Amino acid sequence: MLSSPSHDFNLVASHTTAAASAVSDWVAQHYGPPVQQCYLIRRNLNDNYAVRATDGSRYVARLCAIRPRGAFNVDFEVALLAHLHAQGVGVATPVLAANGAASVTLPFPEGPRALVLFRHCDGAAPDTPEDLRLTGATLAQIHSAAQSYAGPASRYVLDGHHLAGRTLDYLAAHPELDPAVLEAYRQLIERLLSELASVEGTLTRVMCHGDTHGFNNHVYTDADGVQRAAFFDFDDAGPGFLAYDLCVWLWSNLPRKAPMEPDEALLKRWQQYLDGYRAGGGRVTDADLAALPLFLQLRHLWNMGEGVARIHHWGANMMSADWIKKQLDVMAAWARLELPPG
Repeated sequence: MLSSPSHDFNLVASHTTAAASAVSDWVAQHYGPPVQQCYLIRRNLNDNYAVRATDGSRYVARLCAIRPRGAFNVDFEVALLAHLHAQGVGVATPVLAANGAASVTLPFPEGPRALVLFRHCDGAAPDTPEDLRLTGATLAQIHSAAQSYAGPASRYVLDGHHLAGRTLDYLAAHPELDPAVLEAYRQLIERLLSELASVEGTLTRVMCHGDTHGFNNHVYTDADGVQRAAFFDFDDAGPGFLAYDLCVWLWSNLPRKAPMEPDEALLKRWQQYLDGYRAGGGRVTDADLAALPLFLQLRHLWNMGEGVARIHHWGANMMSADWIKKQLDVMAAWARLELPPG
């Protein structure tokens, strides 16, 4: 009888999902609070776990996934959040490790991964017109307060290469994509980057949240009965364009099937979001508004790239070759989008 080997060197982990019990132990060991409950919330770009301490305090522990874009950006993210919180802006505040570090590095089969702990954001995703205005106003406060940020620099700038150039490389590695489709994407990305280069000098630049699709902030009522909004998940934050940070909410809500145009209800909600941004002190120029169709396409390309780059984790069906081909029509429709003046 052949004995089973103690280790199969052909078995290579591409992504490991840690048991909640392990995350519970790591949080208690490295951050201090004794943990009463811990469970996986979702696996997405990262693995997020809900944590409840024995004193009832709630946290979210993020196990950062190894991303094709490069090294973790945690030092910047945590410092930016601390700065925004000190400025009175509603954000999910980070918890430093017991040794004062922004994160804890843990050995995983696929390589070192960072564990970061945040205080839980109460409330729910924005829904009502008042929620949308408050969300827009709080985003404006983030942009304003971040102007005085002087901490560690972001490893990533949300420029054309980051949003679209990387995506072309990821698409080229897709195992089923037709060469003609890849060439169509190459031409599209080349055109969009050229368009961006021609207007970027006229656009407002801000410290972007990077993923303001409407589910990365909560609206809640504070102890004084005042409604407030708080943003979380700054994993994709970095210097970039205001038009990008604004367009992500619209991108999240636009239809992906014919006629692929916003209806009156969506346009009304979009206006409420913009009104809130201005009410919060934000300034949106005509050039920023005119660039929205461009950035809708760049956002879509960034999102596609993040999915295609995770075939090893999510599988090819999450971004199938057929679906990728259809997105060319979606972005062509968005390029023709005529939004009402803000």
